[in-house]
Amino acid sequence: MSIEGGNYRRIRNFVDRECAKECIEDFSCFGYEWNSEEKICYLKSRSTSGKLIAKPNTMVGFCQDDEDEVRYRLQDHVIVGPIVMEADDVPDGEECKENCRKVGALYYSWRPNSDNQRSNVVPVEEEEDDEEQEVLGHCECISTMNELRLEYDAFSGFIPIPKHKHRRSILLRPFEI
Repeated sequence: MSIEGGNYRRIRNFVDRECAKECIEDFSCFGYEWNSEEKICYLKSRSTSGKLIAKPNTMVGFCQDDEDEVRYRLQDHVIVGPIVMEADDVPDGEECKENCRKVGALYYSWRPNSDNQRSNVVPVEEEEDDEEQEVLGHCECISTMNELRLEYDAFSGFIPIPKHKHRRSILLRPFEI
């Protein structure tokens, strides 16, 4: 498997574990791609956007860390794939994640309703007594990742597995070619 685009560094003569370690140690790394035949490691930038495609002798991994909020959630990205459940007017991504966990989805994507997007909001001076307005959005629970799409003000993520199965990296190997 491969994710189209997003390569920012290529490292030759690496094995898969070295490639994963290199990604985890580089904060700007979102994921990696490793080709076992050529022994080449490609690091993917945090603004990766592309479809997952079949590529011989290649695997993709994502640098995830249960204890690092920035690396655990894919800011300004949506995950595209078969939708298990969706809901409108969900107050935030954490509630979206919890709803998706309940239906057994592996991934979630949340995007604010078009009238609530931060990039469309003009800052207004607020009085101290005013409470912050709740931002409602659209939640999608996804069973299989087919594509990552850069979309500002949205975020997606992986549904965490139980704590006793800690993971530092998620590998996608649905099939060998």
